[in-house]
Amino acid sequence: MKGQDFSEYEKRRAETHEEAWRLAATLTNIRSRHCRYRMCRRHQFCEGPMQPSAHQKGVIRAHKEIGLSGTACAGLPMCMSNATADYYASVRGVSEKLTDLRNGELKHRKPWEFLHLIQNGIRNQHRNARHT
Repeated sequence: MKGQDFSEYEKRRAETHEEAWRLAATLTNIRSRHCRYRMCRRHQFCEGPMQPSAHQKGVIRAHKEIGLSGTACAGLPMCMSNATADYYASVRGVSEKLTDLRNGELKHRKPWEFLHLIQNGIRNQHRNARHT
């Protein structure tokens, strides 16, 4: 039997991985000044380079065990690739929640629309919290 071609799957996986981490980094890092990349702060969206990170060793290992190359999820935004383990874990939780939302009811939205919906929801929560 011929070996399976995972290249199409890996391309889709890399796109969803990058999108989820960029959205999570945008929501958590830019306003808190954790991200020091000037272009991200100027555009208010994570646009820094994706870099390989030690935080992703487990994911890479899991992908290699099932026969994938492991490169689809190897990179993180620059501000996250050198983050502390605690900070990485908190942003990873945000990334996983965003992925769940993105795959659920909001899957037909473009990334920018998705981000604006979430940012507006956060603003509304803060406004309502002040008035109660």
